[in-house]
Amino acid sequence: MSAADAPATPSLPTLGLAFLAVLGGVGGFGPYLGQALREMGYPPAEVGALLAVIPLMNALATPIWAALADRLQTGARFLQLAVLSSVGVVGSISTGALPVWGLGLALAIYGVMRAPVGPLLDSMTVKALEARGADPRAYGRVRLWGSVGFLTAGGLAGLLAGALPQPGAPLWVAVGCWTLGLLVVARLPATRAAAPVALGPAARALAATPGLGWLLLALPLHGLGLNAYDAWYAMLLAERGLSGAWTGAAIVVGVLAEVGLMAASTRALGGRDPVGLLVLCLGVAAARWALVALIEEPVLLTALQLSHALVFALFWLAVTETMRRRAPPALRASGQALVLVATYGLGPVLTSALGALISPRFGVAGLFWAASAAAALAAGAATLAWRRGVGAPGAAR
Repeated sequence: MSAADAPATPSLPTLGLAFLAVLGGVGGFGPYLGQALREMGYPPAEVGALLAVIPLMNALATPIWAALADRLQTGARFLQLAVLSSVGVVGSISTGALPVWGLGLALAIYGVMRAPVGPLLDSMTVKALEARGADPRAYGRVRLWGSVGFLTAGGLAGLLAGALPQPGAPLWVAVGCWTLGLLVVARLPATRAAAPVALGPAARALAATPGLGWLLLALPLHGLGLNAYDAWYAMLLAERGLSGAWTGAAIVVGVLAEVGLMAASTRALGGRDPVGLLVLCLGVAAARWALVALIEEPVLLTALQLSHALVFALFWLAVTETMRRRAPPALRASGQALVLVATYGLGPVLTSALGALISPRFGVAGLFWAASAAAALAAGAATLAWRRGVGAPGAAR
């Protein structure tokens, strides 16, 4: 890389602060949105339907944003636009003054504009490491600040929710985080390709990767369990008569374990095939969800969430490294978007469908049994991908 090119590469501390602020905003928004809307007086049935707008719009918009970023090489500008819109939209929601149709429109805008944030930050971090000649497996050391931000902002929002009478108070934390995030991402250097990048040949090269289809099958099956934990774990504890404090304890234990593993990301990935690590993570996930369904003693159940280090953190590191190896440089954002949509787009759809089908008859524990079976199937699909060498270093590097 020449000295003239250096200013176009964001610094790693800047990217770490961007993860801290942007994912901190998610921690102050996502876990508290539903309850805040109910306390604002929106009908519960309509709140349930409206909350589905965000993942739906996110899944539809993510690949489009990522493809545009790859084609035009303007990821920093898209990121700035996304964070700015989050400040405005969530600020308006926090007032509680929007009519139901206005709330639906605001959530749809948020879902669309929030979509590119994760894939762009991930791909920018990997590119920044490579541009500096650093080991790209150190991505986790930058990404861990997002987990720190999520935990910190989520805890602060929870304190505000209990201390202040205003139902929108937790959302103020999200607005504050994204305002800080806007100041940070405004410092990211903007680049633009001299001419639009031709994505067709790169996409065909990625699609021809042996075993990629098996990997993409594994991701939504794993996402089913991750979303069950995110959205249904508190309901499982409530069914067992346990207080919400145990949900908070599980989140703290899981995120701290996640941060610890990401801090050691280079050592965790080592020289291993990342898809082989995915097989391990998915096998642990199958055991974790089965034990969540079985164990009722709260201390043991909370201690079990230490496995989040493997089930989420190592999984995310491994799948990001796989896409770094296999996706051509022109498709870095699109490759990461593919992972995000499969895991957190299709995965939650499966969770919602199975939850509605299973929980009325077998309780929430039945959903976690289904998640365990899905994770076992995902481990099998990932094994087939591993045997076909999808995680081996490819020409795309």
